Amino acid sequence: PGNITLFRLQGTVDYKLRSYIAQGEVLDINPKSFGGIGVFAVKEMARFYRHILIAKRFPHHTGIAFKHIGKILFETMKMLGINDIAFNQPSDLLYINENPFA
Repeated sequence: PGNITLFRLQGTVDYKLRSYIAQGEVLDINPKSFGGIGVFAVKEMARFYRHILIAKRFPHHTGIAFKHIGKILFETMKMLGINDIAFNQPSDLLYINENPFA
């Protein structure tokens, strides 16, 4: 168990760069499988998955840091001129096009 940061930087078909950053934690759960498998918890993951990973067509593979480095990654993306930086938003902050009545 411990802190993690999920991160991805990728190019789009129209030659733009976009990124996502989400902080969470490793859970002490046996996945009862084989290979490099772990179980992570990220706050508001279901909404993040739907409105960022699926809506922006991010693949399901991600980079993982085993500490909270979201602040550093976010500032690095800004320094590189990347403006499309998604993150897991709290429940009281809607994503673009998220239904406020859902």
